[in-house]
Amino acid sequence: MRTLPRTARTAVLALCAAQFMLILDVVIINVAVPSIRADLGVPDSRVHLVGITYTLTFGSLLIVCGRLGDLAGRRRMLLAGLGLFVLASVLAGVAQADWHLFAARALQGVGAAMVSANALATITASLAEGAQRNWALGLWAGVGSAGAIAGQLVGGAVTEILGWRWIFLINVPIGLVVIAVFASVLVKDAGRVREPVDVGGALLLTAALAASILALTSISEAGAGAPIFAAAAVVLFVVFALVERRQPAPVLRFALLRLPGVRTANVTLFLNAGALGATLFFLTLYLQVVLGYSALAVGAAFAPVTLVILVLSPLAARLTGRFGVARLLGTGLVLLTAGAMLLARMPEGGTYWLDVLPGMLLLALGSAAAYAPTFVAASHGVDAGEQGAAAGLINSAQELGAAVVLAVLALVATASAGAQLVGGYRVGVLGAAGLFAVAAAVAWTAPRRLGISGGSPG
Repeated sequence: MRTLPRTARTAVLALCAAQFMLILDVVIINVAVPSIRADLGVPDSRVHLVGITYTLTFGSLLIVCGRLGDLAGRRRMLLAGLGLFVLASVLAGVAQADWHLFAARALQGVGAAMVSANALATITASLAEGAQRNWALGLWAGVGSAGAIAGQLVGGAVTEILGWRWIFLINVPIGLVVIAVFASVLVKDAGRVREPVDVGGALLLTAALAASILALTSISEAGAGAPIFAAAAVVLFVVFALVERRQPAPVLRFALLRLPGVRTANVTLFLNAGALGATLFFLTLYLQVVLGYSALAVGAAFAPVTLVILVLSPLAARLTGRFGVARLLGTGLVLLTAGAMLLARMPEGGTYWLDVLPGMLLLALGSAAAYAPTFVAASHGVDAGEQGAAAGLINSAQELGAAVVLAVLALVATASAGAQLVGGYRVGVLGAAGLFAVAAAVAWTAPRRLGISGGSPG
């Protein structure tokens, strides 16, 4: 955007580059797991910890880290978090035993949470509502979605050419460059906000989110601990809600959820992220198990989706300022519903060009249209001093939505598969289409002027 000062543009690009790297690290590991298991001798009973240790700390700390940025300074949190992420990436890349890798991945997640929530909050707090913020959030949405999809392609290529250790070590030069840019272009934090840190609420919320993620992981892996973790999560959330109502400076003000934009964004993104993640999961299995694609070929098959999202997301952000959140977000979710329904055909003797690519392109168009207005809505009407908490909240909705929906639909698909695995895949994708449709219905209920430049939420 030409009207945005050069320093501000550079800051937005650096913040988005950091987010791309963090999201990439969620997915990039998938293709490398067989190599890691062989090199480090990881037993099958623990191999899933390579991914979980990152998502557990990442997902459970987002809201708390966002609120700490509101109080202690976002620039400080960004520099410290990215430094921690780079250090943890080095430790992961040189790991000599499985527990070394698990610990390093957990440390990566802590750094990622510090960066992700405060990067988004820095954008929304520093740019006024309207065209400039919409442009930045369109770029943010595009790189986030593209990172999630591109992870398989990048992971496959790096693992095959350089070896699995480089999926972590490539973070080091990129991270150091981004740290240097952060240090030079981000405005120094003002004095520390004189407000007490809600330590009890932070610990309760982190524990509740962690228990939720562990419960979902146990469900997806048919683990016996799922009921225990689920019960613990429910109890912790209840206690957290009771404690926060009496807290004069809570880690998360429930009044945020009464804002129409925040409420619409969190509900729709929870469903959208989950349904899209599940669709791509079943589609990956279809390409590999049924059509016989290699991991690298699957990554290449997703390349058009990544390109479409990157190109069109900034355009969707501009259109949001003209037509509003409800129209863009609702339209995007309708396209996602159509794409999932088309992909749910999944014939036994299908081909990529006729049975996969058309549906994938609809998913790409829908994602490009939906994600930018989602993040516009998530920050609409939020005070600058609470943008960190709001950013942590919307990022948590995305992470938890992906985990919840995949766990549930994977169970449904397994129960429905019978003798034909592809039958289970079809049921899973149809379930995702239904969730896209529900999200679309929620989106259309948003105030019509929400997100329109110069308009009130109505």
